[in-house]
Amino acid sequence: MEIRAEAAAVFALASDLRRKARLNPNIEVIRIDLEGDEPVREGSVFRHRFVKGGRIIEYRSRCVRCVPPRLFVSRGETDPPFEVRVTVEPTPAGCRLTQQEALEAGPEMFDVLRLPPLFPSLRQLGAELRALQRERVATRLSGELALWLDAIRAHLEAVAAASGGVRQPLGHGESA
Repeated sequence: MEIRAEAAAVFALASDLRRKARLNPNIEVIRIDLEGDEPVREGSVFRHRFVKGGRIIEYRSRCVRCVPPRLFVSRGETDPPFEVRVTVEPTPAGCRLTQQEALEAGPEMFDVLRLPPLFPSLRQLGAELRALQRERVATRLSGELALWLDAIRAHLEAVAAASGGVRQPLGHGESA
């Protein structure tokens, strides 16, 4: 997603899970705490507590890779675990923010139809049902992520506009 804001400002928000979560329209944040000292770096741990779909969700996540102002990777300490990879790349108009989320879900997560071995012809049906479930979950999560990224872009572009916009790097031979 293209954002008309400086890459450093985008990375600062994307790597601070406390600030970033508050922009997620899909949840109601109760609290998110950073264990340990600032700044966020590899090994930093966050404790998350929020409401989603009427349920309270709690978990920890750990920063597993941090290369400011380009790359931030966190891993949810959940069962099954998930990973969020955020990259920020400068562009002429600001920067490009990419967030990829991966869930380590085995086939047992989608196995709502436990088929007895006596009915081998039903195995194909079970595989098709699992594929449909995976597709539905991926579609729903992609939609939620798109809403969140839109909220992040709107916030960052509003802040950039209020502070005078995106400063472009000077080209060769230009003076300040």
